[in-house]
Amino acid sequence: MAQPFDAELEELVSKFSRDLADQIRALLLRRLGIERAPATRVPTPRTVQVRSAPASAPSAPTSSRGKRAPNRAPATVRAPVSERRNAARPTHEERAAAIERIARIVGNGSGLSVGEIERQSGFTRSAVGSALKTLKDQGRIFMGGTKRFARYATTQAAADQASLEARRGAAA
Repeated sequence: MAQPFDAELEELVSKFSRDLADQIRALLLRRLGIERAPATRVPTPRTVQVRSAPASAPSAPTSSRGKRAPNRAPATVRAPVSERRNAARPTHEERAAAIERIARIVGNGSGLSVGEIERQSGFTRSAVGSALKTLKDQGRIFMGGTKRFARYATTQAAADQASLEARRGAAA
């Protein structure tokens, strides 16, 4: 006689815990401003608007003059870091092609700055800097000068000469 009772009790507890979990999930999603997803799993959008804080939330800090900070746009919920990180990361072939393109640009020039290489290649400054570091480590290009007078060329003498000319041009 205890078995049907145990089975019914186990079913009620299971149903109650599922319902409670669903209600908590719905409450959290409402709090985040996300509509409750259907029972079947569907990929969620990458960014979702979040509702502004309720009136009972603490107000924004005030400055020493007593003025309130201007209203900010609502925050967004972002995709997981792993998705964001891998979405923009180039493949090995793309990176190798970028390095070769930058090597050709430096080879055709006579001591170029990072900005000049960036403009000619169309790549971002960080991509150019990364490729230049790889090329320097391989010994395919050389850097002359430092900071704003740094110039890159296929020989150390050409890079140093271009850096000196840039320094003289800035002094004039």
